[in-house]
Amino acid sequence: MSASKWHVGVPHGRRGPGSPASIGPDSRGILRLAAESGSDASEKRARTAYATPVGYVLDRGAERLKPVLDEILELERCGLDVHVFFVDRSLPGHARWIAREVTVRRIGHLHAHLATADVARHVKRLTHVGYSFTVAGSTVHETRRDPSALRDHVREADFVITPSDVSRAHLLSMTGPTVAGHVCRIYRGVAVERLPFCADANRDADSVLAAGPLVQASGFEDLIDAIGILRDRRPAPVRLTIVGAGASVQKLKARIISRRLDDRVALLGGEAESGLATPLSTLMRTHTLMALPYRRLPSSCGGGVPGALLEAMAMGLPVVSTSVDGISEVIDDGWTGRLIAPREPHWLAGALETLLDNVRLRVHIATNARQKVERSFDQTRNVSELARLLSSAAAEPRPCAREVV
Repeated sequence: MSASKWHVGVPHGRRGPGSPASIGPDSRGILRLAAESGSDASEKRARTAYATPVGYVLDRGAERLKPVLDEILELERCGLDVHVFFVDRSLPGHARWIAREVTVRRIGHLHAHLATADVARHVKRLTHVGYSFTVAGSTVHETRRDPSALRDHVREADFVITPSDVSRAHLLSMTGPTVAGHVCRIYRGVAVERLPFCADANRDADSVLAAGPLVQASGFEDLIDAIGILRDRRPAPVRLTIVGAGASVQKLKARIISRRLDDRVALLGGEAESGLATPLSTLMRTHTLMALPYRRLPSSCGGGVPGALLEAMAMGLPVVSTSVDGISEVIDDGWTGRLIAPREPHWLAGALETLLDNVRLRVHIATNARQKVERSFDQTRNVSELARLLSSAAAEPRPCAREVV
């Protein structure tokens, strides 16, 4: 579904229930899918598998909306009719406004993220329409000061989604085991069919790729030190390319200079990220290895498996990473990648050297990693599981909806 099908709604009362959304601004920031007509509408109805529409409640100020919007588009492809509501926290009345829209559009279930779960919960009290929400790792940490609110949200929800087993265990440690039955782990996946497997023979020799936010959590300082260690003990030079942007860009540049690695380490992105000439997918096809030496998962990962790691594995690029958070859920050391302890440049250098010098091991890991992604991290398959949960909740008989005025 193209971006042109997203339109901004207008305040209640300015259009009839069946009219398409207006493009004009709305003070409450409500977005929904545009009404379709003609053959497009007939085709959509023909492929719609679930009769009752669902709504997504999102924070308008959220920094990382793209993965959520990709998820919504995939739900649409699964046959779900999704309406999207953006909440602007600076304006009052959003829960009542959403409740009216839910009633008018006969939406059977709301799905939120933890930042907007309170709004969905309020709408439930106004309309009797149930809700669920997804928990990202960073937002769970933010609720430590008030775990009682989190427990209430989880207990009232029809179900809760976590993006990894680690984040699920963390959530249950705060809420207690009594809610374990409706806390579900669904991995965030990648579009495997769009990520062709690339053979090792077509890759540049002795080249290492790293990608992610340029922050301390990514561990790129350790990676630069590891390249320095390899320079001092390995005859063939190893070339490192780091792609990303973030607060540590100047520190990383200084470290490269201090380690006298200017001729071996390239830092792409940073201040000139918008001018990056080579797409990351192309770099994944040409490098020998991917190194992701996390000290802890950056907040941008949301407690789930980093997308760059999954994409690399899908494309046949062997990955060396660290045993933090949920990484061990996707990398089985020696089988689908290599895992080392964080903050250990010498161990990192050893793992990189072993793979650079052993083509049979690289091919073995790359083949197994692709199969792992296809089996457990395929976006279409994982989102279809979410679609099943949402549609089942939307079809659940409930008390008659209240009239919201």
